Amino acid sequence: MLAVVRSRRAWIYGLTIVALVVPAGGIAYLGAVSYRDERGAVSAQNERQRRAALGIASRISHAVDDALDATERAVADGARAVAAPLARYWFWIDPEQHLRVPHHAPPTAELGGGGLERGAGCTGGRLEDCVHELSTRQARITRLSAAQRAEAGASWLEARRQYTALAAFADTGPVALLGLARVLGRLEDGRAREALAELERRFGDRNFEGVPVRLVVATLRAEAAGPAAIADALLDVADDVLAGTYAMSDAKSRGAGTPTALPAGRGASAVGSIAPVIQLGVLAHVRARLPSTLAPVEAQRLARLDAAILELRMQARTAAGLADDLPEIMRTATPAWRGRPAAREPARTLIYRRRADGGVIGFAVDAPMLEAAAGAAVAGRPGSAAGADGLAGADGLAVHARPLVLPPGTSPGAALRTIQQVPLGAALPHLSVAIVNPLADPDPLDEVIRARSRRHVMYTSALAIALGLGLVATIRGAARARELAQLKSDFVSTVSHELKTPLTSIRMFAEMLEQGVAQGDAAKMARYHGVIVQESQRLGLLIANLLDYAQIEKGTRRYAALRQGIAELARHAVATFETLRDPESDGRKLLAVAVSPEAMRAAVEVDRDVVVGAMLNLLANAAKYGGAAHPIEVQVDADAGAAWIGVRDHGPGIPPAEQARIFREFYRAPEAYRSGVEGTGLGLALVKRHIEALGGTVEVVSAVGEGAMFTIRLPRVAGGAEPA
Repeated sequence: MLAVVRSRRAWIYGLTIVALVVPAGGIAYLGAVSYRDERGAVSAQNERQRRAALGIASRISHAVDDALDATERAVADGARAVAAPLARYWFWIDPEQHLRVPHHAPPTAELGGGGLERGAGCTGGRLEDCVHELSTRQARITRLSAAQRAEAGASWLEARRQYTALAAFADTGPVALLGLARVLGRLEDGRAREALAELERRFGDRNFEGVPVRLVVATLRAEAAGPAAIADALLDVADDVLAGTYAMSDAKSRGAGTPTALPAGRGASAVGSIAPVIQLGVLAHVRARLPSTLAPVEAQRLARLDAAILELRMQARTAAGLADDLPEIMRTATPAWRGRPAAREPARTLIYRRRADGGVIGFAVDAPMLEAAAGAAVAGRPGSAAGADGLAGADGLAVHARPLVLPPGTSPGAALRTIQQVPLGAALPHLSVAIVNPLADPDPLDEVIRARSRRHVMYTSALAIALGLGLVATIRGAARARELAQLKSDFVSTVSHELKTPLTSIRMFAEMLEQGVAQGDAAKMARYHGVIVQESQRLGLLIANLLDYAQIEKGTRRYAALRQGIAELARHAVATFETLRDPESDGRKLLAVAVSPEAMRAAVEVDRDVVVGAMLNLLANAAKYGGAAHPIEVQVDADAGAAWIGVRDHGPGIPPAEQARIFREFYRAPEAYRSGVEGTGLGLALVKRHIEALGGTVEVVSAVGEGAMFTIRLPRVAGGAEPA
């Protein structure tokens, strides 16, 4: 026997060692393999991202070549815009180092046809004639200033008189006719239109500080339109300005020769177009004069006007910004394109190359435009998508990663993670391409490692889970076995005491009767006989509980279900409890029974003895724990689907944490042990098992210090209760 025990222990020890060593060894092996694979995966991912960055840099270079070729074609064709998005802000410098596009605003002295040609020479041959002509011209200038002061002071009649007198002369005529038209408009005189017509007829080839006279006339006519037509008229003027209708000849824009207007039309070249600054001022003037409320069609035209104003502002800024860069661009330009930071705005890059005629073409870009050019190149490929997903699909970028164009040595920002960074190329030495993704997203390297190690992690996890489950099951089994052993030990001790108490009483009173202690005293003899009977019944109930529990554990308990009235069952249980309890110890404990009218008609299909036994257990607990100051309350009620019996006491109550445990076998709450009340821990467990076997439920509602309410709820059957 000893050898068998030792052999069994050896097997247990051996299995325990195997259960620990095999999973641990497997986990160590998988960890080493996973580490080796992770290093290779990290290197491969870094190389993929480096190749992707180099591919993006190469695509940006090709996009620059395409944009410069498109710019060359635009110059050759005299187009106003370049089809390539990257060359949106393009420029053209002619061989004489004059900036032709974007058209700059020439100084007033170069306009040739200013508002008032004060510097015109003398046309007379003799000296006295020149003196007379110059003095007369100075007098007219003085009178023109007086007319303008009268207009500013709202002296409309005086201003009209002065302007009318000066309108006939060539030097003061343009300003005088323009002022006369304004004054007549103020006076609501119909001759304002005639003044504008004469201004256009006589001086249509002139301009006011770079603004063509024809454009000034058209604007004033539009402002004079009625309320219903002013919006359309002003928007028409804006459309004509953008279409080049009022463009001056190239000689006029350069200030050379006699000014002549180009033919009206929408195909005028950018060479002879109005300077962006002048166009911007005119369009802003038109925009300010538009009514606040517009029709839907007019609102759409207004949106296009706002976009054009924004574009002109960018062109004007580009022209102004190029002023400081022109000498360096002309000095460093070669047939091969190159780029350099703009002098005024280092964040902007100027990309340019020299033409065959010695001129230079190029365009200004910023980092987002170069990034967009790379994305557009990807989107243009067959089977690829635009945006970050397209980049990832074409170049193998990590998920959620995107390219940024940055100056070397700079970081993309605190919220972004740099995955890879390479130079943009020898032609753009001040820029580099960085592959980044948000810090809030997972690191792509972690994603690669996770993908490559998923199999190892799965195997390791399975081994760890198996090992953990085994340990948990072992610990829980040991704890449960120890708990059951303790409960059974307590149960044996309690049952021994519970059996010994009624037997002692029976033996003691039987011996007293045998010795004739109550001889001749009928009342005493009756009391002794009553105690023996009660203790015998108490002993029988205890043994019945033990037998019930044994049958339930073996699965041999059978129930004889018959239709019973719920009220009759409750009354029978109360009567039995009154018969069984000790009058000396429980005599002061009253019972208050309340049966509703609905319960009097309710019937249930149950085992009568089982339900009565469950009621006796609940009543016994209420008598033991309910205290002597309050009665035990029995409430019987029913509804359409169920009938129930409730037993309420006014004892110390049951804590919420103990309310589920008190229905376990052999379990007694710590308060029950501390109270000194005897019990086996089987009563409530048997009540729950019996009632649930009959299709019912047992519920408890309790609060500490407020007693407890136990309710047996049974399904109601059709038909009324049988008479008691």
